[in-house]
Amino acid sequence: MTPVKQLGRSTLPETKDDVIKLQNPEARRKRVYTSVAVVNEAGGFGISLDSWPLHTPGRTKLETSSENLADAIAKEWDDQVEYIDPASMPLTKLLNTALDRISPNMEAVVADLLSYLDTDLLCYRADGPAELVERQNSVWQPVLDWLADTHSVNLSVGAGLMPLSHPEESHGQAKKVLSALNTIELTAVQAVAGLTSSFSLGVALVKGKVSGAEVAATATLDEAWQMEKWGEDQEALDRITNLAGEVRSVEKFLKLSA
Repeated sequence: MTPVKQLGRSTLPETKDDVIKLQNPEARRKRVYTSVAVVNEAGGFGISLDSWPLHTPGRTKLETSSENLADAIAKEWDDQVEYIDPASMPLTKLLNTALDRISPNMEAVVADLLSYLDTDLLCYRADGPAELVERQNSVWQPVLDWLADTHSVNLSVGAGLMPLSHPEESHGQAKKVLSALNTIELTAVQAVAGLTSSFSLGVALVKGKVSGAEVAATATLDEAWQMEKWGEDQEALDRITNLAGEVRSVEKFLKLSA
């Protein structure tokens, strides 16, 4: 195992057991390692804390085929100060998810994502006022049109909250789209769908139809419109900001993995 890049910080060098404790998600974890290195191995690029390889919470070696992604994850770990702050390590979290949850369960993940079709945010339109209806149609419909034209996934649209159902053929085509994705791409679709309640936005980001900024703006269109009319709302602003940051992380994860 040969480190190819070394990042250093003088903190509290401890023992192997202490490094392993960093994987315990239940406790506030102190930084007990001195240095972080990207390790070039036959299977790809791993991360080591001091001389110990980093593992996921599921005890899979944290490894990627992308040196760029490994470098970025190593920087997340090196940027930690006294305590490990998982919220500041989105790329680590996404790769953990890809290795522990997505890769071993691809078919189950695809099935779960298909459940987002009938509740896709972009399919449920307001029935008024006219200005909001027009904005939803102009921003949301092009994504659904692209999904239909490019992938033959035709999704129904309705006003109000009455449940929608889509053609069975659309479910079949959506399954084909998802089944053709690799682990990283499927991880990204799952993350975006969970953040936005939209299957279509997840697929559109992975396929390069929309940017991360466009995903965030599209998913928070209603909140933005409400604030234009009635003034800023701190809770809505926080949601918009947090969602935009998380989607940017997913987009970065995709780009670094390419």
